[in-house]
Amino acid sequence: MPTRKGEATKARILEAATDLLVTGNDINLDEVMSLTATSKGQLFHYFPDGKEELRRAAAERHLARLAQQEAPAALSTWQDWESWIEQILRLHAQQTNADACEVAALAGRALDTDQTTRHLVGRMYEQWTTQLANQLTTMQAHGLLRDDAPVTDLASTVLAALQGGAVIDKATGSTLHLTRALRQILTLLRSWAT
Repeated sequence: MPTRKGEATKARILEAATDLLVTGNDINLDEVMSLTATSKGQLFHYFPDGKEELRRAAAERHLARLAQQEAPAALSTWQDWESWIEQILRLHAQQTNADACEVAALAGRALDTDQTTRHLVGRMYEQWTTQLANQLTTMQAHGLLRDDAPVTDLASTVLAALQGGAVIDKATGSTLHLTRALRQILTLLRSWAT
């Protein structure tokens, strides 16, 4: 049974590897050991299959962090949607061009050569789309969204705007594209209001 100290060491290794992934770097075991003040023995104790196991665990952690930071808890009113979009825009505006962006980094993981990582990212996108569609379905049930609104299509469009805007903004060092995309999304969603 792992000790509390052991769990903390494993978590430190995983967070460092995840940060490397988010900044677009591949995982270098020597760099992870240096960042976490751990030995090769410790690293292989927690990740026996080495770099590939650590990469997969870091990809999973990246997706979990993204879900915590960006996925909405509840979007059952128009005010909820407006607040969520403004929150995303505030978070992205606070980042400098050099800051890592969890959303933009996800696009890079979707192109990963490792099929397991690609599968994890694809599953995250599908779960996120489902979550957004469920929020829109709740709005339909409350009479805020028309019954014929294509909730799954709208959810996919929201996610594509968020992902694409974040990537373009990270490349340009501006929040202009994300801001425009998300504000247009709100206009699109409201066009289906009752």
